[in-house]
Amino acid sequence: MKDNNLDISYQNNDIILKSMAQEFKDKSLKFYGINVPKIVTVIPANLPSIEVKEDRLDFIFLLEDDSLLHMEFQTTNKKADIKRFLQYDTRLYSKYERTIRTVVIYSGKIEEAISRLDIGSIIYNVEQVFLVKYDGDKIYEELNEKIDRKLQLTDIDKLNLIFLPLMGSKKGSDEMAIDAVELAKKIEDEDEKTYIIGALIGISDKFLTEEYKNKLKGVIRMTKIAEMLIQEGKAEGKAEGKAEGKVEGKAELIIKLLNKKFNKIPELYVKRMYELNIDKLEKIGENIFDIKKIEDLDKYFNDN
Repeated sequence: MKDNNLDISYQNNDIILKSMAQEFKDKSLKFYGINVPKIVTVIPANLPSIEVKEDRLDFIFLLEDDSLLHMEFQTTNKKADIKRFLQYDTRLYSKYERTIRTVVIYSGKIEEAISRLDIGSIIYNVEQVFLVKYDGDKIYEELNEKIDRKLQLTDIDKLNLIFLPLMGSKKGSDEMAIDAVELAKKIEDEDEKTYIIGALIGISDKFLTEEYKNKLKGVIRMTKIAEMLIQEGKAEGKAEGKAEGKVEGKAELIIKLLNKKFNKIPELYVKRMYELNIDKLEKIGENIFDIKKIEDLDKYFNDN
């Protein structure tokens, strides 16, 4: 199976979000000290004004009481992190206007972190879980034995397997992520295997280096989730291709009409026309008879 279309970045895959929803739905997180109502589903973390690639939420869950659980998985404990979470939550509240509980789950290398930000009129608190107190190596062996004996995994077993890369271990988080996926591959139930691997990818994506992302691609090769991710990648590629083709075709039509109207438009305007989105191009098309001189196009470029 070629993995050219295999995108294991959770932010780009509905499959990963579906896996997270499946593996966390109806489960209690009290075992980890997180006392919130049960999870109903995962909500796509698409918020306005998040422009920097690294500035992205991890996961937002809808809870049984209609509140939101904002869950972050962290391998750092900088003050900048909690400031970023506050920005997320203000945007999240603006969009949904629901009560928000923010829980930060720290990797096995972190033992303490800032949990409170007091900036006067705003006092911001997050709850914390330090997975360093969980013996990942011991839990790995227990899960390995259970899976080898074909015993049914409990909800806690499944969550432990998903959180395994962030637990305390002699190994690094990236290496443990690979081991956890290898372990999950031995699960006989195909759907369970698929969703657990998907959730592991979702949690591990943030801290895996490119080297280990490539290793992970190799590990999940020939699995059901790899095929699903590849198919999703192809579908997204086709959709993007169609959208790009539509925009390019519209730009070419507008350029032809403008060339006919003004004999020939400057190359700079041709270039900028291809940079416009479909809405701007359609506006130009609607107003083309009102455009008296080529400079009238500038307002469309300036607003782009």
